[in-house]
Amino acid sequence: MMGREKVSSAAGLAQAVAIIVTLTFSVRASNNVLQTTVPLLAKFDLTYTQLEVGLLMATMSASALVAALVNSRVSVTARRRLFILFSALYALSLFTFTFSNRVSVLAYVSLAGVSYGFIFPNIMTAAQLFPDQRLRERVIAAYTLALAISLIAGPALESLVLAHFPLRLSFLFFAPLGIIVAALSPLVRFPREPGKRREDGGKGPSVWSRVGFRVGIYTFLVYSAPAALLLTFGGIFAKEAFHAPYWLVTLIFAPFFTASFLTRVLLLARPIGRLIPYVITMMSISLAGLTLVAISRSLLLYVIAFSVLGVPHGLGMPLAMISISRSFPEEERNRANSYFTSTMMAMQIAMPLVGGLALRYTGFRALMLYTIPAVLFLLLLTLWERAKLGPAPGAVGPRSPPVGPA
Repeated sequence: MMGREKVSSAAGLAQAVAIIVTLTFSVRASNNVLQTTVPLLAKFDLTYTQLEVGLLMATMSASALVAALVNSRVSVTARRRLFILFSALYALSLFTFTFSNRVSVLAYVSLAGVSYGFIFPNIMTAAQLFPDQRLRERVIAAYTLALAISLIAGPALESLVLAHFPLRLSFLFFAPLGIIVAALSPLVRFPREPGKRREDGGKGPSVWSRVGFRVGIYTFLVYSAPAALLLTFGGIFAKEAFHAPYWLVTLIFAPFFTASFLTRVLLLARPIGRLIPYVITMMSISLAGLTLVAISRSLLLYVIAFSVLGVPHGLGMPLAMISISRSFPEEERNRANSYFTSTMMAMQIAMPLVGGLALRYTGFRALMLYTIPAVLFLLLLTLWERAKLGPAPGAVGPRSPPVGPA
């Protein structure tokens, strides 16, 4: 009897992990296609200006932000219903872009953004519901690897599609991923309804006062700002500056995400001890990659620059999350992560807008060059904060790996 229970438990566990991994891949791969292809559709088929492209993509991020905020405030029962509903609507949204015009595309990106805001946070939560810590961290590792793989496979598959089909039709080839999301959504596990919601009276300054939180924000900004500009405008620049066909434009993103994936694999294989050396290395590589983009005069050098910037993309999120987790006890991490998530969504909204506005007055190479002083400033801030970091984050406990130098 015990043997049958173990087999049943193992089968249930394998099914839960398979659902999480499949959903993660399907949602992120299809969403990445929207992030890289909708700008091309808007610019070259719907005749949007650079600023209008930025506004369009900012609308998608703003819609996701609103949905994520609603998702965090409703009951578990309502959250599950919204998750299933918007999983189905997300599948529908992937079909709509093929038939879009200058006006309707705004509604379609809004629907896709709202759907993403309700879907993705709940997949992340599902990956963290396993009671055993070792098992839970292995599931989280599988989740992050699926996330990285989806960012490689998405551009590669899209490039293959665009080599043989028009830009508008490419969305239809990724619509089956949305159908998979809708079909699996009722099977996703949700946490139990809490007996009583605990109100946290903490304020933002108390979170910002933690050095590890500030370093996490600096790290996130250094990798996310260039990545947002590359994803939104990098493909447009490649087509206009190097006359690359659509299939090659989308293929350029594959080396970027491949470098990001390999970097995360290395982090998984080698646990991080001292965090600050990794952060400084990540920021230094960002400076090198931005310089390569600014001086690129050939498509080959541009692709190399993309690959270099994929390394800080792979390092940035894990390093930021580790820095924050080491700086707060368990009961305070939710509040810290909420502020961190707010920063993430705000950046996704702001950078397309800032980039679109800046490109009205300057070129893409110059725009990337102008980001170098900002990255350098954040690097100097990190070096300055380094002296404040003790040998171990006292808030977490003596067993926690240190954030800063010995």
